[in-house]
Amino acid sequence: MNKNKYRFHWLDIAFLIGLTGYIFAGVSLTPFHGDESAYIWLSEDYDRVVRDHEFDRVLYTPEGNPKQYLRLTTGSILAYSIGFLRDVTDNEDPIEKWLWGETWEENIQMGKMPSQGLLTMGRGTSAVMGAIGVIAFFLATLALTSSRAAAWIASLALATQGGVLVNIRRAMQEGPKFLFLILMVYAAVFILHNLQEMKLRWHLYAFLGLASGLTLAAKQDTAPMLVAVYLALGFIPLWHKADFRFFLLNTLYLFAATCIAYAFFLIFMPVFWGWWETSFLLIGFALVLFQLPLVKVERLAITLAVAGLLLIAGMSFRSPDLWRDIPTPVLAMLETRKGVVAGQSVVVGEANQFEADSTKNRLGFLLENTVSSDVMYMETASFDIPPYHELIDAYEDSGLGGRTGSLALDGLILIFALIGGWALIKPFTGESFFIFSLFFVTAVLLYLLIPLSWQRYFLIMQIPYSLLIGVGAGRIWSGVIAKRMKQA
Repeated sequence: MNKNKYRFHWLDIAFLIGLTGYIFAGVSLTPFHGDESAYIWLSEDYDRVVRDHEFDRVLYTPEGNPKQYLRLTTGSILAYSIGFLRDVTDNEDPIEKWLWGETWEENIQMGKMPSQGLLTMGRGTSAVMGAIGVIAFFLATLALTSSRAAAWIASLALATQGGVLVNIRRAMQEGPKFLFLILMVYAAVFILHNLQEMKLRWHLYAFLGLASGLTLAAKQDTAPMLVAVYLALGFIPLWHKADFRFFLLNTLYLFAATCIAYAFFLIFMPVFWGWWETSFLLIGFALVLFQLPLVKVERLAITLAVAGLLLIAGMSFRSPDLWRDIPTPVLAMLETRKGVVAGQSVVVGEANQFEADSTKNRLGFLLENTVSSDVMYMETASFDIPPYHELIDAYEDSGLGGRTGSLALDGLILIFALIGGWALIKPFTGESFFIFSLFFVTAVLLYLLIPLSWQRYFLIMQIPYSLLIGVGAGRIWSGVIAKRMKQA
């Protein structure tokens, strides 16, 4: 038995090495997206903060500055990671921002395309994070389903989905977004197992909060899935008919995790470093909430609770208006996002914006981009030109583009997902509740909140969809094994 386990571990490692190798192999062939230059351009914030120590140039101000709209509507993880790599490799290549109001040819003539070295560096940063995310997804699926077959097929489905693959290979935010989002789901799986055993471990909730904060700092369009995870964990005790005290403590810990998430979001978004006191205040508040149920059980709990109270008192004394300003970063982001979306709508035209009163349009796009592996390489007409289509053809013909619009393969995978959904219904367990929450709550929130028909905003649906695919494949594999054993 131990030899079999050892062999399976090596097979897992070989499989994951193969998947990560496949992700890296197609990086250089990936069709360019104009936003890649924007994130590389934003990496200059690293220079301002780390090299020049000019913090004021990146901090939020009500008046705004040339890059503030980008800082408030995108994540910081990728930009600062690219900046770090530029620093340690002494890369001094010129950095320019792509101009969406100009044509492809005009941008090329003006030197807006990043140098090959700089583009490869940015793409490699995202691809590494995306590949680690795939490994984490394998582990999360294995922990959630206890099925190696489910973990293999789910991670294979995610890593080869055309839209996911092309976007984690670009110097954009999808690599870090998927990494930290999956780590957050992974943490939630451990909490789920503890809840089923009627156990509460505060350090798991603290890690959930940390991963959630990093997820939001990577890209804010991950929020729908965070809501899905927290709702699922909040209702699991009710599903298992736990007593009211257990339900209340779990809710308390989830609220503390939310405080941790917001604190680390502010910490990892340098544009909001003006709210550093708020971060420490929220960490102190979370510490107190985590330790309150333990003060009579663990000696260390009193020390940690006192430390939390001192943080709250110290930060409140230093900045008396602190409590009133807590929601300001979120409100500023929402207001800026509203303006950016309005501008994007003008650039892409009416054909690429949802009709506000068309439920069919919204629902159809959501379903199509969940089930289909068709890839939206571009969102604007300026990229719909022969040279760009040649890049797409070269990418797909290389065999490194993953699943890109195969109707037969998409249909087979959909059958796996439907089998997986049926398997989760009978029997309906806590794991079933968790996966269905990831799928349906995320889908509903995306349906309600996303105003643009851009595929990359909907890519997070591939996480619960891949889980369903894996569960279906695992059920089929279990049936085959059971049949062989019966025949033997």
